[in-house]
Amino acid sequence: MNSQQVMSGAPKQTGSAPAGSEPGQQAPQKPRRRVLTSLGFQIFIFFGGWWDVAYYILNILVFIYKGLQLPYPGRNFAMEFSFSWLWILIEAPRLFLASKGNKTERAGPIIFSCILALPLLGMYIYFVAFQTYVLRIDQLLNGIAIGFMGIQITFAILTVIRFILATRFT
Repeated sequence: MNSQQVMSGAPKQTGSAPAGSEPGQQAPQKPRRRVLTSLGFQIFIFFGGWWDVAYYILNILVFIYKGLQLPYPGRNFAMEFSFSWLWILIEAPRLFLASKGNKTERAGPIIFSCILALPLLGMYIYFVAFQTYVLRIDQLLNGIAIGFMGIQITFAILTVIRFILATRFT
């Protein structure tokens, strides 16, 4: 042993180098796999979740205002208010599936999240155009929500295409 090995505590290399390499060179590494997740998609899922919290709180407050200030006919208020609860029961799993599919690079959960977006889109359109009383705040809230969902679905489709093409041509 020489004095450098004793001082550094590094053991003396013994044995032969891997086949196909010269002594002193590292063994060839496996090629790295490309990361396919979409950062833009994940960003819009993240901020879409925060928007959903704000949307839900504001939507409930608007319904409380409407219930106290406007004369609702019959059961319309209960039905429209229950849509808000149904909305949260669909939106939270939709965002979870989209995020999970993006992070695990699987198309299935993302496709299912897009399917769950269809009834939500119907609810947004109902809240903008067909509910008993449509206020400007309703139009603004639901317009922003439709915009977020449109961007998320666009990113979802592009991400699914990317995942499918990557698995098909490898």
